[in-house]
Amino acid sequence: MSSTNKNASSKKKRAADPQRSEAARRAAEMMRAQQAQARRRTVMIQVGAAALVVVVVLAVTIAVLRAQDGAEPSAVPPEVDDQGALVLGNPEAAVTVQVVEDFQCPACRAFEAANGDLLRSYVEGDEVQVAYRGIAFLDRASSTDYSSRSLNASACVMAEGGDVWSRFHRSLFEQQPPEGGAGLSDDQLVRLAEAAGADEDAVRTCVDDGTYADWVASTTTQAGDDGVDGTPTVYVDGEELEDTTALEATVDAALQDAS
Repeated sequence: MSSTNKNASSKKKRAADPQRSEAARRAAEMMRAQQAQARRRTVMIQVGAAALVVVVVLAVTIAVLRAQDGAEPSAVPPEVDDQGALVLGNPEAAVTVQVVEDFQCPACRAFEAANGDLLRSYVEGDEVQVAYRGIAFLDRASSTDYSSRSLNASACVMAEGGDVWSRFHRSLFEQQPPEGGAGLSDDQLVRLAEAAGADEDAVRTCVDDGTYADWVASTTTQAGDDGVDGTPTVYVDGEELEDTTALEATVDAALQDAS
């Protein structure tokens, strides 16, 4: 091959290399996106299966709570709305996502793992607000009423602000104890709150006193009266999602309708 032909071939190769690199990069990004979607789908299938189990448990718990004293709770977290939810994000947002959850619920932990980052991105933006509605129906899954104690601790931390509460909320699911045990101790709950940025003394007093114990029972009963029959239950603008894997797509559609 002549020197001229070799040079021409070399130039063509150099020109093609960036194209091949770009194509390879796009293929790799597409593969990563597909893998992430598959993982998320697997997690949410597990969520659906677990949710079927808790429906009966929730119904039994609500029946027991209704049979108990129906007096108004002695203290209600001032940060919650009339449904007992802590609403984070822009109060003027066009779309509202509500998540009903129990900190002892494995399906809720799976939902948080799959959707927590998405929900936090909504809170940080302007278009979507997120209402976290805690309930406690899985006390029977621990020997120390952990479901109720953790929700009381969550209510205690609400006074520390949305950012602190959000970190505490995340920690509660990351550190979720297995069912059938004692759960995290009150001291461990306080330490998690402190690590999230809460005032240790204020939270410890609130946790030790069970300040919101009556409210925990009341808001759980109210959720049952409102038609909640399992966790996690997710609503977009008041409409329950049948398939929580469709959360992002449903929110996008709601935003499109609102624009």
